Amino acid sequence: MLLSTVGQKFSYSMNENQFILLEKNILRLVEEHRAMKKINEALSEEIDVLKLSLKSARQDYLKLKDENDGLKVANALLGNEEHRRLMKVRINKLIKELDVCMTQIKNEK
Repeated sequence: MLLSTVGQKFSYSMNENQFILLEKNILRLVEEHRAMKKINEALSEEIDVLKLSLKSARQDYLKLKDENDGLKVANALLGNEEHRRLMKVRINKLIKELDVCMTQIKNEK
């Protein structure tokens, strides 16, 4: 009888130790989960900020590209004789294309 009582106490002690260990592990996992949630929220906010920054940079890029294209045309018109000649040829070609389009529209009516 004494031997079985000692065995039950030992078994109970092991179960209690395992329970305490399990409880510690659960608490550690809960804390890690909270920390991960905070990190996730911070990263989500950072992503939102970066998306806004990217959108702004794209808008700036498009604006600068338009300005650059305008400056190229102005430079070609004001530049040396060769650039002016090429620009005149280009403008004349566009005018001819417009004349063809206008003639087609008139003929359709």
